[in-house]
Amino acid sequence: MEKKVLPPRYYLAHFKEFLNYHQQHAWHLCADAERGYINEFLSLPEHAQCVLVRMYNRKSDFVEQSSLHYEEIDHVPLALALLKRRQWVRHVQEHEFAAWLESLTKLELINLCKELELPGIALSAKKPMWLAYCQQTLCFGHVRHSQLFLSYLVHSYNSVLHYLLFVFFGRINSSMTQFSLRDLGIRRTNKGEIGARFNQLDEAKSAFFYGEVRAQAKALEEEPQLLVLASGLTQAPLAQGALATRYRHESLYVLGKKLLALGVCDEQLALDLLVESEHPQAVELVVRQRYKRGDKDWVEARLLALIEDPSCEQVLFFAQDFYALKFQGKRTSTLTDLLRHGEPLAIDEAYSHHVEQGVIDLYRQQGSEALHCENQLWLHLFALCFWDELFTSAQGGVCTEFDVFPSSLRDGRFYHMYRDNIAALFAHCDTKSKLVHHITANATRHYQQPNAFIRWHENLLDPLLLLIEHASLSAIYAQLTVMAKDFINAKDGYPDLMVIAQGKLRFEEIKAPGDSLRRNQLLAIRQLQRAGFEVQVQSVSWQVNPEQPYVVVDIETTGGQKNSHRVTEVAAVKLVNGEEVARWHSLINPERHIPRYITELTGIDNAMVADAPTFAQIAPSLWQFLQGAIFVAHNVNFDYGFLRAEFARTDKNLILPKLCTVRLARKHLPGYASYSLGKLCKELGIDLQGHHRAINDTLATVQLFELIQEQRQK
Repeated sequence: MEKKVLPPRYYLAHFKEFLNYHQQHAWHLCADAERGYINEFLSLPEHAQCVLVRMYNRKSDFVEQSSLHYEEIDHVPLALALLKRRQWVRHVQEHEFAAWLESLTKLELINLCKELELPGIALSAKKPMWLAYCQQTLCFGHVRHSQLFLSYLVHSYNSVLHYLLFVFFGRINSSMTQFSLRDLGIRRTNKGEIGARFNQLDEAKSAFFYGEVRAQAKALEEEPQLLVLASGLTQAPLAQGALATRYRHESLYVLGKKLLALGVCDEQLALDLLVESEHPQAVELVVRQRYKRGDKDWVEARLLALIEDPSCEQVLFFAQDFYALKFQGKRTSTLTDLLRHGEPLAIDEAYSHHVEQGVIDLYRQQGSEALHCENQLWLHLFALCFWDELFTSAQGGVCTEFDVFPSSLRDGRFYHMYRDNIAALFAHCDTKSKLVHHITANATRHYQQPNAFIRWHENLLDPLLLLIEHASLSAIYAQLTVMAKDFINAKDGYPDLMVIAQGKLRFEEIKAPGDSLRRNQLLAIRQLQRAGFEVQVQSVSWQVNPEQPYVVVDIETTGGQKNSHRVTEVAAVKLVNGEEVARWHSLINPERHIPRYITELTGIDNAMVADAPTFAQIAPSLWQFLQGAIFVAHNVNFDYGFLRAEFARTDKNLILPKLCTVRLARKHLPGYASYSLGKLCKELGIDLQGHHRAINDTLATVQLFELIQEQRQK
């Protein structure tokens, strides 16, 4: 593929495209400051525009003048002089001094000290030590006339630019780099309708203000700074619009939680912030704190009020659970009840990094169907059901080509805006066949269109069709309604597996030893149960399951590097309950020369493989043979790594649990001087004839593995 190259002055072209959006679609969201900025920028000479935009694209706001050297820009010094004269750029000011010091490199800190004739510290000291020295020693007045200080510039319109970026991208701390990623083909974008992100100027300004407050609240950790921000927030103007309101409630929650954790002198301030917030976790935290204080009458009344009129499902579930525990004598929480459900499933330790796959394989051996679905199942169904409302409607909140997540979901307006559409869709799709037709049509029409919900692939619809076939429409629509009403809290945490046993569907959250159930998982489980689905938490234990299939494998190759050498022979024996149930063996044409030393080791020469099939030709058969089994080999990473590389050349991604008989033998058959296959077989009395031929080594490894399994089962 030919590498894409961006044209000269592409930064300026991107910035003008960015400004044009505001002129054409968001001019009503620009106050005098933003309109004046845009008009004045466009009146600058082009070389000055280029320099300014290059400054905007730097990671730091502080730019050293001599670094602004680009072949595409003529007369950089003249451009800088003009920008200084018109106050587009300026020198660092006193309130920015600390941040400027932090932006300097270690060498610059050293040179600054030399210029000011300060003793400094050891040259070998790392930058944090040099920075600490400069912070303790220097002040703004000390350095403001230094050559290094005067070489740095800052562009003057930070707040205006950040607001325009927010209006365009819909996120705080966005940057122009998305344009370059788009042009290089790295960032895929939408080609739909372009529109304004907000209806009113005050709504946009309020969302920007509270978005910045939220970002600060998340970033700050020191008590004095948090207190200052909290004081400012309590005196700030009311939030305008749904997004600003959401940001404000989140800011109040984050600040209240942090101040509570720090144990500030005035704990009441933290509680006041939390009480003012409608964030679900703030509501919960206030109730818990008041209960801890002994305010049981207040807590009981509050819980009953929340149960009667909950703001969202998350608040309802907490209130019901906490009320049952504290006021109705229930001895265990819903979380504990779920974790105690049923007996653990016995899964081989080879699945320790593939726990869900171990359960899937076990269920399939028992004749049930199981799929790993987690969040993707519901996100895919949600997007394909409501595609027009999410991405096509002018009100949906997809405003620029870079939007993949509609703002109507981010700020909680989606259900309010499209309640009638949703009801009409459910009424129209009153049979399963109609729902299947609806989502299939959307998947076909919008295949490969970038969005935040779907990673497109050819088997995308398979689990959705199984869900629709085996679940009731009422349960499906109930859960989709929950997502439409409160997407932020209902978008994730869904159970790992969808299981279909004896024609009935259930969801399962799989927990390995030591795993816990997270809050969002509990919420998703409760939501699905309320919608009408059967959901359970299934624990597993590491045991040897006699019915577990194992495939013992050995390969021969043209050399030791999986990325450059190729496979010449594969042998595999499938075992169930200690008995061989199937065997697979073939020489492979490696499509390259076999070195003489390899022939001397394995006995496989070029003539033997000349008429053998290539790996691509045998790949489907071998792939099928390996599926559903644990991959076993002596020095397993060698054999598995080579086969994984070979399958990758045929566009197949081999992912299997694996066991190494070297590691297992060291653990369960200790005390031998060598654990190489040949020497270990000799010590154990295992017959190994024709060592370094795949089928012979495989059959010997089978016998070794059976000895190991006897010890593992004990």
